Amino acid sequence: MNKFLLIIIALLISFSNIFSQTASTYFPSNTGFKWYYKNVPLDSNNNPMPALTTYRIDSFAVTAPYNGLTANIVRSKDYMVTLNQSTPYNDTAGYNFQGTNGFQYLTIALLPDTINLPIGMINFFRGLQGWYNAYQFASPVGTSYQLFSKDTTILVNSVSLHLRVKASAKRLNDEVVQTVNGSYTAKKFAFTTGLYTVLIIEIPLVVAPDTSWIATNTWMVKKVSPSVNIDLSLFGYGSISVPGKMYEPVIPVGIKNISSSVPDKFVLEQNYPNPFNPGSIIRFKIKESGFVNLKVFDAAGKEISTLVNENLKPGEYETTFDGSKLSSGIYFYRLTAGDFAETRKMLLVK
Repeated sequence: MNKFLLIIIALLISFSNIFSQTASTYFPSNTGFKWYYKNVPLDSNNNPMPALTTYRIDSFAVTAPYNGLTANIVRSKDYMVTLNQSTPYNDTAGYNFQGTNGFQYLTIALLPDTINLPIGMINFFRGLQGWYNAYQFASPVGTSYQLFSKDTTILVNSVSLHLRVKASAKRLNDEVVQTVNGSYTAKKFAFTTGLYTVLIIEIPLVVAPDTSWIATNTWMVKKVSPSVNIDLSLFGYGSISVPGKMYEPVIPVGIKNISSSVPDKFVLEQNYPNPFNPGSIIRFKIKESGFVNLKVFDAAGKEISTLVNENLKPGEYETTFDGSKLSSGIYFYRLTAGDFAETRKMLLVK
């Protein structure tokens, strides 16, 4: 098969995973917020393959200028064997919010083999980079809106082929999504990215759908990219099946849910042991689903560590504080959840 066509198809499928998130009330307000997901592959019939599950962490790094707009910048690392795998963040996404619209910056990460593409083809893909109004929260349910459409021409077996790459989106009915962090009433967006050959009409070579569920102050609570079957019979070849994937939240490593019973109030318990050296367990109870933050400070009020910084469902949790790299002294830990806030003192003795 023509190598250029294979590369184009691979890039097209990667595009389908770009648009998958967010207007400002749907995005967490605090930098440092992290999302923890499991990435479950889907077979050709879209059945989950849990034995091949990997993990992904997204981190709200900063709000700063980004390619011409002020953006919430998110760093990501994906395809980890475990959540505590020591892996650097290797991807960046930018989100900008204007009224009821959420814009996302499309970055084209060219594959290694694309260095052999003609410069015109490389420029074609790079020309797709830019800000797109991907999340139109006021758009009528079921009404499609176009994100981009761009044409080019390549040679396949000495035949000039007119190609078109385009993407569209639409808002679907809201849905309640059940997660390990509780249930969310989420906005649902369906995205479609397609590669077509254009004769008199468009003939689809590959169409890659993608659906994301977006919850208030939480961002993405679920994402499904079904498997894609690519029919290349037009070029005298068979078909190619590309596995899909499903992202769902998981409880981060280091936070243990020890009871799913719903407490009647928020509680921050005294750490134990106390005094301690070098580790100590901190337990807390969450009355209702929401954003939870647990930080440790030294006696001067300097932040030492963030132990919890995510959405949690009601229940009782525990986490461990490691003071092995700290000097002896008094430290404080503070839990905030909704309108609740409490601080307690602990003593590290070496």
